[in-house]
Amino acid sequence: YYEPLKQMTAVRHQYMSKIIKKITNINIYEYLKNKKILDIGCGTGEFLKNYHDLNNQCIGIDIQQNFKFKNKIGFNLKNTDFKSFIKNNKKKFDIIFIFEFLEHLNLLDREFLFKNLFKLLNKDSLIFISTLNKNMISKFLAIDVAEKYLKLLPENTHDNNYFLKPSEIQKLANKNKLHLIDVSGMTYNPLFKNFKLSRIDLVNYFVSLRN
Repeated sequence: YYEPLKQMTAVRHQYMSKIIKKITNINIYEYLKNKKILDIGCGTGEFLKNYHDLNNQCIGIDIQQNFKFKNKIGFNLKNTDFKSFIKNNKKKFDIIFIFEFLEHLNLLDREFLFKNLFKLLNKDSLIFISTLNKNMISKFLAIDVAEKYLKLLPENTHDNNYFLKPSEIQKLANKNKLHLIDVSGMTYNPLFKNFKLSRIDLVNYFVSLRN
């Protein structure tokens, strides 16, 4: 299950670099120093660990306990669901990652998350999201091809009823004091097993939000 997510590491970093440079005119390595980062749905914790290594304080949460790292000062992986974390959390963050997570939430859970995101943020914070668009092409490629034919993911990983269009994220953001600053697509090359940024957001896409 985690192999396709590992293949997204480079394109996630590339995307965040692009957005950070665009809005701050600072490169990602300068910007990501002494920041407080939250990763919602952090998986193994490998992606988040990269940013702890750049001297940031990181917290990752995931309902599955498949963490590859032990907790230490400034790096804390919590085996909990996002609702429990939000209800008990007293910290604020400069950056929040929500990668490959929203497409697993029903509408009520999605609304709960967005309603509470603002409370988790410091001033001038950024939220980076990646998810799956809602249309027949994304259903075919993400479920019929990726799960059933290429076996990149276990069957029933996704339910296309939970996929969402960029316009739905825009509405959730507007409703909850957040501003959408970018939508960018990404495409997958099964031959080279990598993702790259694209103008096409029909299947996988990134979104950036700020408060």
